[in-house]
Amino acid sequence: MLRAAVVVLLASGCDSSPPRRQLDLDHVTVGAARLRTDTIGDGQFAERATFTLVDAANDADEGAYVTLAGELLAGSATVGAFKPQSLWVPARGQRTFALVDSERQPRPTADGARVVIKGAAVDPPPIAHLEGVHDLDDYGKRVVQGELVNDADRPGTAMVIASFHDAHGEPMTRPFEVVAMPANGRLGVQFVGPPGSVRGELYVGDLAY
Repeated sequence: MLRAAVVVLLASGCDSSPPRRQLDLDHVTVGAARLRTDTIGDGQFAERATFTLVDAANDADEGAYVTLAGELLAGSATVGAFKPQSLWVPARGQRTFALVDSERQPRPTADGARVVIKGAAVDPPPIAHLEGVHDLDDYGKRVVQGELVNDADRPGTAMVIASFHDAHGEPMTRPFEVVAMPANGRLGVQFVGPPGSVRGELYVGDLAY
């Protein structure tokens, strides 16, 4: 039986720059972590690794960049670590994180996960965002569509992420695409979920300009 635990841990360091204001981490809740081992990446970058899809919700009145990390466990022993991931989670919103083994390896002995909330930095939302997001049923699976809007006066790239959940609210898949954005431009995006998906969402991940 898979075990999961959530730990709150504020990261510390020796950076001399002023610390970013952190959201009270009592406002961040993390769902159950269920391990999977499957192919990640595409083409020449495809490889098998152990990962988990886990939801994080923010019930505060302001958004924050939430960072999750953690460990893979076999009994009480640590057999791997998840690579940290940060996502903008809006006020009263939720995002699905894909935490992947930091060495991008399968961990066949892992039977549990410890998810760590490392921080929730209060910063402005991503300058590129999605508008008009809606999902619809397509013969037993969800299709989610929206418009990627780049408000910057320069071109860039955005990781557009979709997440699909089943009837029990559990995350099923979290596909993504890196999209080239024109300056002050708009692009339509669409993702198709797996059979049995009943809810689809879209959001922006990493940006580069």
